[in-house]
Amino acid sequence: MTLLLPTICLFACTLTLIFKAKGLTKLTVKAKLLASLAFVGFAWEQGAWNTPYGQLILLALLLCLVGDVLLALKNKNHYFLLGIGAFLLAHLVYAGAFLQSGFNNAQLPLIRLLIFAVLFVLIITGLWLRPHLKGRFRLAVPAYLVAIGLMLVAAWGNQIDQAWAWIVSGASLFAVSDLFVARQRFIQDHIINRIIGLPIYYIAQLLLAYSVTQVI
Repeated sequence: MTLLLPTICLFACTLTLIFKAKGLTKLTVKAKLLASLAFVGFAWEQGAWNTPYGQLILLALLLCLVGDVLLALKNKNHYFLLGIGAFLLAHLVYAGAFLQSGFNNAQLPLIRLLIFAVLFVLIITGLWLRPHLKGRFRLAVPAYLVAIGLMLVAAWGNQIDQAWAWIVSGASLFAVSDLFVARQRFIQDHIINRIIGLPIYYIAQLLLAYSVTQVI
């Protein structure tokens, strides 16, 4: 495995943060596009097209790329709503990839516990965000939270033994990064949301891209 594309991804992520802090919108979009192209390229380089699992991961990464570009554009509700749509689909495609082999029946008690934990966290998050949601976001954000929950349950309950750790860590980090995006957009516009959330997001996508190497 070569680390060139992951290095490019994380370097471009750093550039994205710098350009965003300086208010350089066009350069921010270009840097973010480069970072996202790098994680898509990384999955392709690892042979994602060789398996049904890898093909779904590749599709999810491409949807994330689309969402990244939309969210990097000027902060208008129209672009942000389209970005939410792209990421919602990405979460669902990820869930579909993780569930290809079905749930791990040996872990059903753990999965039930996980479902309750995820529901609790999503309800708390929804209540946290609800006072700040207006218009179409009152429907879009809860739908997005459901997609996150499905992805997390599918990730933790998957029985792809060789890739389990990569899938769980990638999906969990992806969900954490979503919280920082929500905080940035709906609660408080602060650079710390990007400084923490954006690297977590790109690391998550790289982990999920790498997981294709563990599925034959």
